[in-house]
Amino acid sequence: MKAPGKIRYHVLGIIVMAIWGSTFASSKTLILHGMPEVLIFFYRFILSYFLLLAFNHKRLLADSWRDEGILFLTGLTGGSCYFMAENYGLHFAQTTDVSFIIAFTPLLTTLVAFLTKQERQVITTNFVTGLFIALAGIALLVFKGNFNIVPSLLGDALAFLAALLWAFYSLLIKPLANRYDVMFITRKVFFYGWVTIMPFLPLFSPCDSIVLFKDPVIICNLLFLAVIASFLCYVWWNIVMEQIGVLKSSYYLYINPVAAAIVSILFMDEDMNFSIALGLVLILAGVVWSEK
Repeated sequence: MKAPGKIRYHVLGIIVMAIWGSTFASSKTLILHGMPEVLIFFYRFILSYFLLLAFNHKRLLADSWRDEGILFLTGLTGGSCYFMAENYGLHFAQTTDVSFIIAFTPLLTTLVAFLTKQERQVITTNFVTGLFIALAGIALLVFKGNFNIVPSLLGDALAFLAALLWAFYSLLIKPLANRYDVMFITRKVFFYGWVTIMPFLPLFSPCDSIVLFKDPVIICNLLFLAVIASFLCYVWWNIVMEQIGVLKSSYYLYINPVAAAIVSILFMDEDMNFSIALGLVLILAGVVWSEK
């Protein structure tokens, strides 16, 4: 039974996951309104970085250049490369496809940890069973019930790449978490994320970007992604983990893709049939079963 004083933190955890789930639809909206995927990431991360810097600015560099190099890699795997794969995945695939394939991340993280020998005895019968259940769900999601056609795999493949990048990011961040403040690590991820995307900015005209900012839909969605989904939700999620624990709070992660699917179906008019719905259920069931 939850302690009365802790209930608000459980509610806060649900709110954060619902907001994070809706970010897929928000990014998709920006893409449909003409915002290039590169600029979505750039504006989101640069604004989030300076907001974090305002609250966490006493330490600028890590204790060693080795750790600084690892932080640079986290900016690539958990920042620029991850969000570029996710955003371009949203360009070519449905929001529900991308969100549920990215929900496959915990299984990939375990698998990568096992293959790189960072963890021992992590492959269990439950894990293997859950892996195949989730893979079956991805297959249903990709083919959408019509196995006689050759599906367009680009969007789903980019979503899978994003999940794989996040798996590597999680393993890179793990040894740093014991030595550095969480807000410092996240600020560095944001910093190296937008720094590594800057070489691609000349490919897009600054004038086009200014014109886009005349659209209130662009401004509202970017502010939502940067201020609420990135900055505030990160702070709130840290409070949740601190108050109810990492294990209990992790259960709320399963709300993320479900919220994404609900938002995309209600507001993005995305397709839904029995095969897609079954695929979503199998992916989520596989991930949950693998962690039993």
